[in-house]
Amino acid sequence: MMERRARLRQSRDVQRVYDKGSSWRHPLLVLIVRPNELGYSRVGVTASRSVGNAVQRNRAKRLLREAARHLYPEFETAGLDVMLIARPKLVTAREADVEEALAKLLKHAGL
Repeated sequence: MMERRARLRQSRDVQRVYDKGSSWRHPLLVLIVRPNELGYSRVGVTASRSVGNAVQRNRAKRLLREAARHLYPEFETAGLDVMLIARPKLVTAREADVEEALAKLLKHAGL
């Protein structure tokens, strides 16, 4: 589990990322990134109803959180707010595929 300060939880912070962040898309997920004023990065995860029922949304969020936990050291000190948004295909993906997709998006984002 990522430490508490590395989580993006306040709705105003999440909204700021949506409004002013840059986004990159993959068939499994969407990455939105915005610089923050902190010396560390924070990560938020979401899955809308289009992903599926509650069980499927929770699985999608778990997969995204785990991928972010593995890759967090690569962008931890960059001082970014990162939102990960699940897409419907994520529900059937394997953990390794999700981590690979996130790594690819982080690379495209210059991280």
